[in-house]
Amino acid sequence: MTEHPKPPSGRDIWMAVREELRLNLYELPYSTLCPTVYHVYLHPEDFQTIEGIVPRLVAELHQALTGEVERLNRRVAGASRRALGRILQREEMAAIDLPPDGWDVSITADQDGELARGHLGILSSLSMPAPATYAGTPTTRIVRSVVSGGRRTSTTTDVPQITADRTGSGAASAEPGARARLTYEDDQGRHEFTMQKDSLVVGRGGSAAWVDVQVVTTAKVSREHVRIRREPSGRFVIQDVSLWGTSVNGEPLPPAVKTAEGVLQPGAERDLPPRARIDLAAAILIQFEAVR
Repeated sequence: MTEHPKPPSGRDIWMAVREELRLNLYELPYSTLCPTVYHVYLHPEDFQTIEGIVPRLVAELHQALTGEVERLNRRVAGASRRALGRILQREEMAAIDLPPDGWDVSITADQDGELARGHLGILSSLSMPAPATYAGTPTTRIVRSVVSGGRRTSTTTDVPQITADRTGSGAASAEPGARARLTYEDDQGRHEFTMQKDSLVVGRGGSAAWVDVQVVTTAKVSREHVRIRREPSGRFVIQDVSLWGTSVNGEPLPPAVKTAEGVLQPGAERDLPPRARIDLAAAILIQFEAVR
């Protein structure tokens, strides 16, 4: 009989989230920013062991994150600034800002088959301002970590924050080379993406899943969720490649299916109207508009 590692406990999850906060602080001259989004993933069988207490655990993680920031700030304000600097491997640090809209914490089962039993995955994100010294674009720093047996491996990606056009004109952008415009809102706010080539992929992305439009949301949206393609005639087609499904204007697309070998095969392509609402697993709604 094969013995599996012990599932992460609530305490294990909190220690991993706390470490994620402490390792990814971003210092400004007069304040310090911290990640505000923490999506925790467990192997599906490990998740089953705590599924019944997830709402309570999430509520306690919110409370613990606030308490951790307040505790660190008390040490910043007190005489032990140097001690805190040693803990955080910094000589000194400005006070950490609490997120004005609160924490975004979720705990879900890993549906992508990336985590082994006993392992814990965290996706954290931090909204960073544009550099003050020159005109730049704000970014979202996304860190993906896997924690197991006290060991942590992490990858970091900086994603530009592209704000949507709020003029209310209703017309798609006519910038050179534009094929279509995608407007959506995820955990990092409202965004707009201009399709500049004849095909693109939308999803959460990851080390083994390259996407053109990376959304920050729950695991219901697959790493690679939907594909959009523009034909030479100007017609657009769309294809579902997800586990939880995609709909266009309320009509479900033909779903992706798993073969006998467990390989996910994309669903059949369908026409995509010039203006359409693309719903990713009831988690993200994308407004699609072709450029005329």
